[in-house]
Amino acid sequence: MLGSLRLDHNIILSPMAGVTDAPFLKLCAQGGSALMSGEMVSALAIKHQNAKTLRMLRFSADTHPVSWQIFGADPETMAEAAKKIDDLGADLIDINAGCPAPKITKTHSGAALLKDEKRFADILSAVVRSVKIPVTVKIRIGLRENERLAPALARLAENCGIAGVIVHARPASRRHFGCPDWEGLSQVVESVKIPVIGNGGVTAPEDAETFLKISKCSGVSIGRGAIGDPGIFKRIRHYLKTGKRLPAPGFSEKLETLRRHVLLAAEHYGERAGLLRLRKIVPYYVKGLPNAAAFRARANKISRVADWTQLLDETHGISLVERRD
Repeated sequence: MLGSLRLDHNIILSPMAGVTDAPFLKLCAQGGSALMSGEMVSALAIKHQNAKTLRMLRFSADTHPVSWQIFGADPETMAEAAKKIDDLGADLIDINAGCPAPKITKTHSGAALLKDEKRFADILSAVVRSVKIPVTVKIRIGLRENERLAPALARLAENCGIAGVIVHARPASRRHFGCPDWEGLSQVVESVKIPVIGNGGVTAPEDAETFLKISKCSGVSIGRGAIGDPGIFKRIRHYLKTGKRLPAPGFSEKLETLRRHVLLAAEHYGERAGLLRLRKIVPYYVKGLPNAAAFRARANKISRVADWTQLLDETHGISLVERRD
């Protein structure tokens, strides 16, 4: 439970800028995520009715439950943006207080909030008051190694009415590298009564099991491990239930998932724009594929679905031949 929102289970998608758009959310819903988390968007851009940002907030009716993550430094602006997302039919609002990117922190947003407790609390309280749906906040364990700011911030978030805390268990200085701080995450869990969801480096079922067993957190949020592999949620769920691993997707399965992603992107954005946006995702699908570099080079020149279909058909045929050999 995240406030009034009841999830089917505790393995969810993590919001990723430029990745977790409507087509990707649909794939992750099919792949077994309990919550589809839309990409981080600027509260200020929502306030100013930026057309590109508003398009980012579109999602399919069959992707629920869905959350959207907002970032910003002004409580009133954040509250206004949250209300807009609530009105659009989202099931949950997530506040970003952990992004370490300089273009975000220089605006006193993202990870900069970890060291500004007053602004942090003012934003959380304003957003909670402005919407009817539950609100979560995503934070880092701290800014630097062995700087465990998260327990105190989680208590503050709970006092502000936040329904759950998502903790990236690595400091902002490490970005996406290094081992999670299990002890620090456990301290967060012990500090609050609301759910604490662990995040950071989950790419296999055993990683999720470790998060749950060592830290005793309520759930696990998966980010980059789901790119190119949206079925990871089902495999993790199966492993946690049975102790047995389902096979990872082979090349043929990855290519078929990529085919669905191509069609969804073209439908959502329009053919040319959708396929252009997809280029940053393609390397995750074809990593380890024979002649992956040649595949990517050809894919980067494609602007029509018909050409994608031809490339995937040819590559699928080659992969089947090589597997038989």
